[in-house]
Amino acid sequence: MKVVVFGASGKAGRTVALTLLAAGHQVTAFGRDPAKLPAHKGISIRAGDAMNAADVASAVAGQDAVVVSLGDSRNPVLLKLPGAKRPPPSNICEMGTANVIAAMAAASVKRLICITAYGVGDTRDRLSPTFRLWFRALQLREQLADKERQETLVKASGLDWTLIQPVGLTDGAATGRWLASTSGDRRKRTISRVDLADFITQVLEGGGYLRETVVLSQLAISERDFATQAA
Repeated sequence: MKVVVFGASGKAGRTVALTLLAAGHQVTAFGRDPAKLPAHKGISIRAGDAMNAADVASAVAGQDAVVVSLGDSRNPVLLKLPGAKRPPPSNICEMGTANVIAAMAAASVKRLICITAYGVGDTRDRLSPTFRLWFRALQLREQLADKERQETLVKASGLDWTLIQPVGLTDGAATGRWLASTSGDRRKRTISRVDLADFITQVLEGGGYLRETVVLSQLAISERDFATQAA
């Protein structure tokens, strides 16, 4: 399968690109800074800006599927300090995804996997008080609003989409133990990026979760088996 990963310079996107490559897929890694894209034999590097429709259209052409991992994981508080690098636009998820959707429609590419965040859209009202305080402390309101608009666009796209809402992402090892819930349930508050990438690879290969929102969280050690909860 030919797959382009938008946002492949970020930790989640990079991990997804490398995992898809390891599974035998033809991967194109798209990002603004080619130096930050995964320099691995077998991965096609495509430098470009998701806010530029022409860059996006060129990357989407000829693909079988698209993974969107756009966003800004940096702490908004730190970005206000002297010398901080210019952050991505505050609507990078919304506008970048709008460009992806338009490019997919023009190129007749139907399969879209979009990574958003637990606590927006379908799961906005399921956030625990702890999560709400954490998001407020980190001043993530702007980023979450961008994710909300992104999800609205994806749902209205007419594509074969899957929205994936991971809980807090970590650099931990692969466990292969997660709950993929279409009813908004979760287990632990974190999951590794490697497990997220493994799940995305399985979804692309299996063709499941069409036009569904999936909350992905790690199972507790006491829960023995891989769990999938249907709506």
